[in-house]
Amino acid sequence: MLNFIIWFFYFIIYSFLGYICEVIYVSISLKKLTNRGYLYGPIVPIYGFGAILILLILFNLKDYPILVILLGFLITSSLEYITSFLMELLFHMRWWDYSNKFLNLNGRICLKNSLMFLALVLIVIYGIHPLIINFVLYTTSFYPFYLILFIILMIILIVDTIFSTIKHIKISTIINKLEKFYNDGIMIIDDIKRISSENVLKAKEYIKKTKAYQKLTNISIRYPSLKLKNDIKENITDFIEKIKNKFGGYKDE
Repeated sequence: MLNFIIWFFYFIIYSFLGYICEVIYVSISLKKLTNRGYLYGPIVPIYGFGAILILLILFNLKDYPILVILLGFLITSSLEYITSFLMELLFHMRWWDYSNKFLNLNGRICLKNSLMFLALVLIVIYGIHPLIINFVLYTTSFYPFYLILFIILMIILIVDTIFSTIKHIKISTIINKLEKFYNDGIMIIDDIKRISSENVLKAKEYIKKTKAYQKLTNISIRYPSLKLKNDIKENITDFIEKIKNKFGGYKDE
């Protein structure tokens, strides 16, 4: 039981540190303070799970830095890709998209972020984890303090996860409805355009069959200078006066 509690504390600590990293990185990119994370609380679980995987697999291999680098890159990239896929499958929306980034894979992972996660792996393995081990072991030496803290954090995490999931499901439902409304609207607009185009063509065909149109066509052929310009600001009165001058008995000055 104590061993499980220790690893749970590792999960919480690294999830919190991941949240801090996310907030700082995104806030600098957007030039404004931006809250990050799936949960209401200040933790990002993917960092906690990632840290647990890294520690379980790589911490005992810290004497082999090349192996740590290769496996660290592979593990963190795979975790990010799988997480993106599962969350999109559950909520029908993407939580991040690297489609415009250099060397990305389906927009779920990219070289830049994978290298940054690798840097975090190296910091954890060779930097902060020995300090965190000492902190957690010191905390768990105070019974029943660590047990009470564990129960409180576990309850908060479960409640937060439930309410956050409900919130995101609602958001996903709203987004799906908006997308359906948008797509239906586009279809209606396209139908209107198609019908309007068909009506315009019918109107043009009808006009072409009228005697007035045929006379105007003959006039245009015989007197090219009398053609109407395409500019909608053309004063049609001038055109009529020209017609009168040519065929109504008026003489040009």
